[in-house]
Formats: sequence, structure tokens, C-alpha cells
Amino acid sequence: MSSFKSKLARLGPLPTERRGGAPLVPAPEPLARGVAAEGAERPAMPAAAPSGGGAAPAARPTARPTPAPPAADGARPSLDELRERISRIVARGAPPAPRADPSRGELPFHVEQTPGGPLYVSRTRSLAAARVGRAPLVAARDADPAMLALLALDPALAGCDVRRALFLDTETTGLAGGTGTVPFLVGLAWFDPGAASAGPLGEPSSDGFILEQLLLRRLGEEEPILRRLAERLADASMIITYNGKAFDMPLLRTRYVMNRLPPPPELPHLDLVHVARRIHKARLKTRTLLALEHDVLGRVRVGDVPGGEIVACYAHFLRTGDEEALLGVVEHNAADVLAMVALVGLYGEPLGSLAAGDLAGVAATLRRAGALERAAELADAAVERGGGAAARRARGDIAKARGDKARALSDYEALAAEIDDPAVRLELAKLYEHHVRAFARALDLADQGTAEPEPAQARRRARLQRKIDRRGGAALPLPFEQPEGAGALRREGEE
Repeated sequence: MSSFKSKLARLGPLPTERRGGAPLVPAPEPLARGVAAEGAERPAMPAAAPSGGGAAPAARPTARPTPAPPAADGARPSLDELRERISRIVARGAPPAPRADPSRGELPFHVEQTPGGPLYVSRTRSLAAARVGRAPLVAARDADPAMLALLALDPALAGCDVRRALFLDTETTGLAGGTGTVPFLVGLAWFDPGAASAGPLGEPSSDGFILEQLLLRRLGEEEPILRRLAERLADASMIITYNGKAFDMPLLRTRYVMNRLPPPPELPHLDLVHVARRIHKARLKTRTLLALEHDVLGRVRVGDVPGGEIVACYAHFLRTGDEEALLGVVEHNAADVLAMVALVGLYGEPLGSLAAGDLAGVAATLRRAGALERAAELADAAVERGGGAAARRARGDIAKARGDKARALSDYEALAAEIDDPAVRLELAKLYEHHVRAFARALDLADQGTAEPEPAQARRRARLQRKIDRRGGAALPLPFEQPEGAGALRREGEE
């Protein structure tokens, strides 16, 4: 009779059983995400050996993940291959957006192949008689650069050829600036003399301004646009923008750096926003380009895309290829560029084109620039045309700067009767004290309040009171109060 140990040896390995839910033999750890890695061997299941002529109990199968279908060559797919298959299946549910191609749809662009990539360009020529509102574009061709330099307070502009000026405006992906802001539409304009043959009225038949727009079809395709812009700048004598000194040009220079391109040449720059603020500050509450186009040029845009929606329109175009969303932005940019051309025509010869209130602003700006004779001429015209208080103030300031104190006194008196302005009372008090020597009148104006700090007002009143006390209270007549034929006003201390 064999022993128990010999019988147990003939049974072989025992099958996996559970006692209280725990396996007697630990199961093999599953592979990551239920997928067998390439080359991994699966552990063999223990085979049940027959014992004593009786069949051994069948082993309970261990739960295994469903294997992936074999690849074409018989090997199991790798994890990366399975992920790629899943990505292709998911992508079938959403068809890819059409690629934006402005040269094949409603947008007026054609493609030029350049060494740096495709360049999307739109180019049109204005007619010789084209206008923006009531202002002809051709007037910008003959604008006086000396006048533009005075209005801009920039002497560097006086020697520029306006016929070779480059007008520039951009539409961007944001207004904050910085490296993340990209100009996706660049609008340019310049004067082109056209053919030499004369038209029916003697003018060149094809004279006009060329409007060129450069579109960034996709982000990352800036190089052709920047190279074309550099070519235009190299041919120009000056740049004309609206708020371009603070926004457009710094942004464009940043893009040259980001694209590892040489920076564009530094040219004299006429920023019309500063000129507009000086000229129209007395008449217009807001001096945006759209407001100037409406109130100065006399044109109302219909269906224009608001500036706050331009970024969203371009984002929609990139996402869907919908050209209609971008068409309004292209028209908005073209209108901005041509409005600048028209404004230069007005500012270059202001006497015959601007309203009386705006002429007063021109005269005041020319006084700041030191062109007193020209400023006096424009101030007289502004007063005669009904420029109101702004015109009288400008003429009084110019007369004072020229040394014509009688003219200044007359204008300040009329202005003080029309408006309540401490600054005007201050100018009158100075003239009454130092020119007319009417100390009592000067003291009366000082008591009403002048545009001076309180310590300065106190010193002025004390000084005037001392002069009155020395004179004994007598007041001298004003120059315009003297009888006709009277001699010159006698100064204090004269016999």
C-alpha cells in the first residue's frame, strides 16, 4: 500500500481554487489597458493530470481581456497603431472644414507666388474724380507738405514729396499689441500718375490712387506680406497713418522680428490722429476716423463692420472658410485707407476746404508751430466765417504772440462777454495791468477768478492793490475809450 505522499505526487499541480474569494494561486497581472504588448508571452495554464483512473476536475478559466485582431502580417497591433485607428474612426463624425482660399470665391484677391510663399493681393485704382463724401481724393496729390509739417508739429515732413507718400492701415487679431497680435489685413494706398496721355479735360487719363490690400489667409504665412510691405516702404517718401505711431507701425516691426526678417526703413511719419485732435477738438467730441469721415468729409458708411467685431469675423473665416464673414472687413479697411487720403487733401490746403470752427483749430496749431503770419490769416478767416468763441480765442492768442496787444485786448473783451472762462480773464488781467495799466479793472478780473493757482492769484491781487493805492484809485481810460484824435495813452509816471 502506497503512502499518501506518493499518491499526492501522482496528482500533479492543483487547479486554481478559491477559499473565501481569494485565489490559491495568484493570477497573472493584466497588461496595460487590456492590450498585450508586442513580444509578451502569456503564462501557460496548469494542465490537470489524471489520477487513479479518474478525471481530474476541470480548471476554472481565468478572466482575460479580449485580444485585439491580428495585424495583416499576423503580429498583434501595437498601442500606437490602435490609437491611430481610434483617431480615424472619431474623425469620420466631423468632416474637416474647407480650406480658406480667397482667390477662388467672393473676396477680390488673387494669388501671387513669391519665394516666401503665396501672397494674396487685391489691387484697384481710383478714378481721377473719385471722392470720399465731398472731399476729392486727388487733392491729396497737391497737398502742401509744409502745411502738413506745421499741423503735425514735425519739421521732418516739410521736405517730403506727398506724391510718394504711402498710406497704411491694418486690421489685426487684437488691440492689445504684443507678440500674440497678428495683422491679418494690410491696406496700402499711394498716388500713381498713370499714363502720360491727357484726358478730355486735359488731366492725365489714368491719374489716381492705387489701393492695395494684403490678406493673411492662414496664420504662419506672414513672410510674403512683410516682404511686400518692405518693398512699398522702400519706394515711399513718408508714411501716413491714423494712430499708426502708437499701434500699426510698432506692431508691424514686431512681426518682422518674429519672422526673422530685416526691419523696414524708418521714414518720416504723419499720424493724422494727432492732427485731427488739434484741429477738431473745439467742434467734435470724438475724433475717431469714422467720426471724421461723417462730420468732416460728409460720408456715412452703410453696413460697415464695427471695429469690435473684426477679430471675430477673421476667427470665423479661419475656422470655416466662410468668405462672406471677411468681405465686410475688407471693405472696412479700404474705406479707412481712402478716408485718410481725403483728409490729407483737406489738411494740405485748409483755407478753402475746412469749416470755420476747424479753421480756428488750424490757426491755433500754426501759432504753436511759430507760423504767426499764416496763423493770423486763417484766424481772420475763421472769425469772418462765424467760427465763434474758438475763432476769437485763436485770433486773440495769435495777436498777443505777434505783439498786437490792442487786437488781443479787443478779442479777449468780446470773448469774455460771450463765455465765462477763467483763462480769458487771466489774459485780460495781464493786458489791463501791463499794457493798459488799468489796475482797478485788472483787480476786478482777478477777484472774479483766473486760471492760476491760489498763491499766484493772491500775489497778483496784492500787487494790483499796491499799484492802485500808489495812484490814488484813479483809473486810466482804455485805448478804445479815448476820444478820436487823442494822443497815445500816457504811462504811469509820465507828465
